[in-house]
Amino acid sequence: MIRVCNLIKNYGDLQILRNITIEIQAGEVVAIIGPSGGGKSTFLRCLNLLEIPTSGTIFIDGVDITESKININTIRQKVSMVFQHFNLFANKNVLENLTLAPIKTGMMSKEEAIQKATLLLDRIGLKDKANIKPSKLSGGQKQRIAIARSLCMNPKAILFDEPTSALDPEMVDEVLSLMQELAKDGMTMIVVTHEMGFAKNVANRILFMEKGQILVDDSPRGIFDNPKNERLKDFLSKVLRH
Repeated sequence: MIRVCNLIKNYGDLQILRNITIEIQAGEVVAIIGPSGGGKSTFLRCLNLLEIPTSGTIFIDGVDITESKININTIRQKVSMVFQHFNLFANKNVLENLTLAPIKTGMMSKEEAIQKATLLLDRIGLKDKANIKPSKLSGGQKQRIAIARSLCMNPKAILFDEPTSALDPEMVDEVLSLMQELAKDGMTMIVVTHEMGFAKNVANRILFMEKGQILVDDSPRGIFDNPKNERLKDFLSKVLRH
């Protein structure tokens, strides 16, 4: 589904990502953990070209998305993204937020987009919020709407950049439970997260990143029950203490 070869990202003289090579299969839920500033979000943003790699290649469904002639919008239909701060359009209501991209890209007619969006809102328990502006919603509701907006594009994979870190603690569970449902449905998901419980219980696979490198790529059991990497042990001892 996703194949990354020798990915490097520099900002001037600063190297953010160092020679990352990895494959992610369709249906996998991959959690990315590690200290702040380790390159997790930059790596995620490279996967749909929100950040342009300095060098290396990224294949999505066999297509090299780093080629200069590639249509970025086509890639973002296949690999959508859910941000930490929701990024909903404040001047549009919930239904318009969900239907704008499918209509603008010509993926669906207006009627088809409204039908799909209505079904998704029903699924996430927010059908009654269709005509409300995002400012009237709680943080947890906004994030669920943002996930539904991604699903409206029928993506092959969804990238989540710390989707719960801006939420009040009591709203975290409603977002994580929706993500858990998507995992059960077989959605390919790559999730940068500080939620160790989610990583342990929902992910098939966990990447531990530091200083722009993937230091460990293992199962949740290998990460949490039997970590061999000393830096990973140190990281877990700090985050699991709280």
